Amino acid sequence: MKIKYFFRLIILFLISIVFAYNAWAKLTPKQAEHWANSKGQEILRILAAPTNEQKYAALDKILAEDVDLNYAAKFAVGKYWRNMNQQQQEKYVSLFKRYAAALYKNYPLDISEGMVNFSINKVIAEKNIINVYGKIFLNANNAEFAENQGFNVLFVLAENNEHPQVRDLKVEESSLLISFRDRFYKMIHQDNDDEIDWFLEDFEALIVDAELINQHKL
Repeated sequence: MKIKYFFRLIILFLISIVFAYNAWAKLTPKQAEHWANSKGQEILRILAAPTNEQKYAALDKILAEDVDLNYAAKFAVGKYWRNMNQQQQEKYVSLFKRYAAALYKNYPLDISEGMVNFSINKVIAEKNIINVYGKIFLNANNAEFAENQGFNVLFVLAENNEHPQVRDLKVEESSLLISFRDRFYKMIHQDNDDEIDWFLEDFEALIVDAELINQHKL
């Protein structure tokens, strides 16, 4: 139960993620640390809003402006991207964007101010990326968790058009990008026998169901 609860908390931070792949500029470790702190605090303030309608509006804005969903969508299907014709690719990317918007709304957003916190532990610059190591945890006054118990996270940052962006997020060594790919490979190969049109039909049905559920939360 603790792992599932923390997974919900992590998902709330994923909507700020951008998978950068454009030309690299010089992002300093200090800038990377400042970005991670300010972005995390921004999301915590949004989550403390009184209604889901307010939260959805703010989080959807972050998703639309700060997340490179085109790249994330292509990475998620990996080798199967080449098996799609242009029409299938366009339909899939459009569905993926709806999927991303519906995904975070499946998790409880009732995170009160001060309930969740995070810390940046160290920042290490490597070739073309900067690794920001941190920890997300519940405050000690929450009876379900011991003091400072939490999950280690790694933000892999690059710079896209002079804007710091996250290339990947790792939670206790588990990569978000890889988890997306694992899920989509299963949907395409195991569930739909590598038939792209069948996959797209199932994918759209899954999204419609999620959107209907989320609508009732408003």
